[in-house]
Amino acid sequence: MIYETVKLTIENKIATVILNDPATRNAITDPLLLEEVKAVFTAIQDNPEVSVCILTGAGKGFSSGGNVKDMLNREKMFAGDHLELQNNYRKGIHSLSKLLYSIEIPLIAAVNGAAAGAGFDLALLCDIRIASERATFCSSFLNLAVIPGDGACWLLRKTVGAQRAAELILTGKTVGAQEALDMGLLLKLVEHNQLMISAEELASSMAEKSREALVVSKRLLRSTDSLGYEDHLNLCSANQAMFHHAPEHQEALEQFFNKK
Repeated sequence: MIYETVKLTIENKIATVILNDPATRNAITDPLLLEEVKAVFTAIQDNPEVSVCILTGAGKGFSSGGNVKDMLNREKMFAGDHLELQNNYRKGIHSLSKLLYSIEIPLIAAVNGAAAGAGFDLALLCDIRIASERATFCSSFLNLAVIPGDGACWLLRKTVGAQRAAELILTGKTVGAQEALDMGLLLKLVEHNQLMISAEELASSMAEKSREALVVSKRLLRSTDSLGYEDHLNLCSANQAMFHHAPEHQEALEQFFNKK
């Protein structure tokens, strides 16, 4: 399928999704971009040949989040009365957020430039974030006298802790790539021309693993959002018993001993 605002490539079990609306710095609330991103990730989720996904942006920005001109003019997603706006959020950006959170394969954000507002949240919804030195991050909602409407409080608190999350949310400050690395927001900071190379290397190290083991391991990581330790262990034992009978496990054991 051909998309107007998103580029998708799939190679060696790795899907690369590029937000491709540089004129708006990839404003995710644009109706066409939003629907195409949802379609792309739905297709990726249903593709058994994809084990890992990289998300990045074209042009100077990763994603500028909500289109501020549309906010000013009360157009597109920001049109309507209170109830219509609530439903626009629920059916629009929130449906993408829930879709990304439900994706079972690993997601890697390769942050190439500014990630602001809902665009920052897109990066936070990925399992791992790598950034170039040109990346910046801003939870910009309070700068526009609105609240974080896309889950930023929940996502940031889990990523950088309560105190840092409060600072980022309540001040609306912009942080550069080095500060983002220092606070644990990023796994790695690289030179701009090495960004996609680094992301692809990381994705390749995952894609060589059993896809089923990747999926279940990510489920176990996510289970810590809602399960206590004992329930988590019960989930581990049930799944581990299954994998001990998987053909990939037997192959991995044989390779392990053949290396010796």
